[in-house]
Amino acid sequence: MKLERLTQWTDPRFAPMWQLYEASFPSYENRTLADQKRAMEDPDYHIDLIYPQEHGEPEGFVMYWLTGEFLYLEHFAMLPAARGNGCGSRVLEVLKEKGMPIVLEIDPPQDKISIRRKGFYQRAGFFANDYHYIHIPYKKEAKGHPLVLMTWPQPMTPEGYQAFYAFMRDRVAVYSECPLKNADKLDNIK
Repeated sequence: MKLERLTQWTDPRFAPMWQLYEASFPSYENRTLADQKRAMEDPDYHIDLIYPQEHGEPEGFVMYWLTGEFLYLEHFAMLPAARGNGCGSRVLEVLKEKGMPIVLEIDPPQDKISIRRKGFYQRAGFFANDYHYIHIPYKKEAKGHPLVLMTWPQPMTPEGYQAFYAFMRDRVAVYSECPLKNADKLDNIK
């Protein structure tokens, strides 16, 4: 398995990745195409295509930020045919090898799929954190939505939470349709 960074939206591999992105997440969790293109210009933002074998087509992607303090895993998706073969666990191991704490978000575990997703991350060594967290909306018509913060290799400290909050407000919200409005909404996180 290998991860290969996608740096240009003009790369022919971008279009199939974008289709998987739009199919894998609810619209309110996705950036617009214009905001995604802008985010790709940020040197700390990564889109890595997942190649389960040395040759062949990508079977998924991870979108993440390297902040110097932590790695924020923003989106992670595999093609339906590529799920269940251990590739997702191997991707997490590759990200852990970067030597930084990892922060990611999941839906609150309320249905079979979200409970299974939480279990997947817990088996990979992630901790669910008990913070009241509302994710920023990426689109004007969307509202913030509650998510559970999961971290590796240990639970998130209050200081770590504040650093993550500031990062979401000051960096990630910039690549949304209304960054100032979104930053104000983040101030409601306790």
